[in-house]
This record gives sequence, C-alpha cells and structure tokens, in this order.
Amino acid sequence: MSDFLNETPVFLEDYQRIWQDINLKVDDEELNKKYAELSTVMGDYAALNNQFISIFNTKSQRVLYMSPNYLQVLGYKCTEEDYKKWSTVYWMRDLPLAQSWFFMQMSLFFKNTIQPKLKSSGEGKSLNWYMHNFLLKPPGQEKKHISLLCSGLELTKEGNMVVMMLIIKDVSTLIKANDLWWFELRLNNKETYNFHVNDKKFNEGSILSDREKEILRLVEQGKDSKDIAEALYISPYTVDTHKKKMIERTGAKDTSSLLYLCKSSKII
Repeated sequence: MSDFLNETPVFLEDYQRIWQDINLKVDDEELNKKYAELSTVMGDYAALNNQFISIFNTKSQRVLYMSPNYLQVLGYKCTEEDYKKWSTVYWMRDLPLAQSWFFMQMSLFFKNTIQPKLKSSGEGKSLNWYMHNFLLKPPGQEKKHISLLCSGLELTKEGNMVVMMLIIKDVSTLIKANDLWWFELRLNNKETYNFHVNDKKFNEGSILSDREKEILRLVEQGKDSKDIAEALYISPYTVDTHKKKMIERTGAKDTSSLLYLCKSSKII
C-alpha cells in the first residue's frame, strides 16, 4: 500500500461531533470559551490530516467557522476575513466553466429532487455528498486537485439545509485522470445519487456497483484477486476486470488510491 494510506482518512463523524459540542448559545461566557477551545481543536485536527474545514450558513451565505490552513490546502493568499466574505465568489470564479455549471445544476437538483424527499422523510433527516477532483485555480497559483466532503449539519423540516460542513483535501497524489471528476450524494443514509463527467447527468445509485464495492471491501481486508475470486465464486480475471473498471471510473491512480478515495468519500 502507498504511504498516503498511513494518513488519517476524512473523519466526518468526528467533525460533526465537535460541531455539535461548539454549536451552543453564544450569550454564555463559559460556552463561548468552550466554543473557542473546541474551534481550535477542530482546526488543529484538520491541519493534522491535511484537510481544510469550513462551516457555512447557506441562508446568510456566511462562513461560521473555517480552519486557518486555507493557504496550504487551497492556495488562497487573501486575508481570512476576505475569504470568509467572498469564498463563494472566489470558487465560482476559480473553477473551470464546466464545474461552475455543475454547481448551478446541483442547486436545481437539490431543489427539485432532494429537498422534496427530505421534506417528506420526517425525523432523522441526513444529507452527505462528495465531490471528487474539483480543479480550483486561485489567481497566480497552480491548479489544485481537491475533494469536497459535505454534510448538512442543520436541516429544516421543509428539507432546507441551513448549515453545512465542508471538508476539503488535496487529491493530486491519488489520481491518474486529471480531468475526470464526479459527485456522489447519500440521502437519509438510504438513497444514493451520482453525477459523472462522462455521463453528464444525475443518476440514481452509486458510481460503483454493489459487486464492485464487495470486491473493494475484500481488498481492504488484504485479500488478493485469487482469494476474492474464491470468496465470490468468480474468476480472478473477473476480479481484475472489476478493479480496472473501478480505477477507470473513479480516475484513481491505482488500487491503493481507489481504496483510499472510496473510504474517504464514504462509498464503502
């Protein structure tokens, strides 16, 4: 396995837990102190794992919190205050046209498909999505190949997302196809939707089949193609063919990168 697999994958649940702790009343001095302490913990945790974290209020279009390592991960040299104020504008400006277009299409997809489902789902609403290999190029900087793992932290009964958490990581060492990007969304931990640049549309289901995920979980257990073939009653050639198709579909550099990406994105 490659060295990057020794890194800590994205711990979405850890960040969510910390956010629940710091999302407290702002008029209490002791709670404000705890907010400041845990915010520092969150920022340190993100930096330790080579990630940038931002918590964003979608209603006010305001950044509620962000880790201070936006320069290292994203390449922006603006002040923290400017990034908090203008991050949405920066992103739309600094992404390729196709990916800026995708963000607009995703907004329509949320409004027309996801929000009605959230509204009718009652209690226990949840919304998480992953965007792979978005090509951010801040002014005067090299292009950044980044992943975005997003989670709706606060959802209304009507299905509106009020607060979201965004975890960003540089994926340049994990990819082979520099121009291949995709998106996967999970609704209430039950329904899955994806968008792949080669398909150019939103599809129901994951970008990987159930069989491919099954093979990848066995790879995670350290099993080789022969062992997997025996466990699933298929040929080693079929196993290798599935691996090849998964690598091509995700744009991963190799099987180790594929496994890391699929664990980070919560596909497996």
